[in-house]
Amino acid sequence: MRLPLGSLHWRTFWPALLLALCVCQSGLGDEESGWQRDATEDGVTVFLHEEPGRNLPIFRGVSTLDSGLYEILAVLDDTSRHTEWMKSCMTSKIIKQVNEFDRILYNRTDAPWPVSDRDVVIAATVEGSVAKREVWSRFQQVNSAGAAVVDGVVRMPRLRGYYRLQALDEGHTRVTYQIDADPGGMLPDWLNKMSTRRLPVDTLAGLRRQTRKMRGRYDGFLSKYDPAHGGKVPDQFLK
Repeated sequence: MRLPLGSLHWRTFWPALLLALCVCQSGLGDEESGWQRDATEDGVTVFLHEEPGRNLPIFRGVSTLDSGLYEILAVLDDTSRHTEWMKSCMTSKIIKQVNEFDRILYNRTDAPWPVSDRDVVIAATVEGSVAKREVWSRFQQVNSAGAAVVDGVVRMPRLRGYYRLQALDEGHTRVTYQIDADPGGMLPDWLNKMSTRRLPVDTLAGLRRQTRKMRGRYDGFLSKYDPAHGGKVPDQFLK
């Protein structure tokens, strides 16, 4: 993960930030065409994008959380606690710590009987922009010898996406979560689509609850990286 957010003063960016928000709040702004608004639930607006030749669309959820960007980033960084807020996540662990921020993760999702559990190995990275006051936390399914196939568990053939954190002010962050998944196995398309459609809502709602729950418990992370708490962003994040 490459985490570039700097310590520049909020007043420097506030006029430009307001202008950017006027554009993006109207919808998907200047992002790709072909996205359709699907639903709004629990403060999360869901969009979908149909891909030619695929049975499942890509889903995207957008919500504003009443937490600072670094508070949310601390929750995302705390791999072992993903089981507390990611829907049906029964295992979340680091297989390989590439460097301070880049890592290979193993996740296993609990499925109700008679459906088999799903698991996946992903490469997780983070990058950001000082000028835009945003961070991207991306993940991509990879093959890894560090996570043996478990009997009776279906290894997901595709999982990729991201969390995009856009700081609105010191206490509010716009979070976009996108997921492109193929659960694999012998499941009807309608069930796959229904399950995947729930992911943006359940994920962002869970992230909101976890960030509130853990408030005040990531002081070490904040004091290390958040300029508002005396932290300093590493030079490599500012390239």
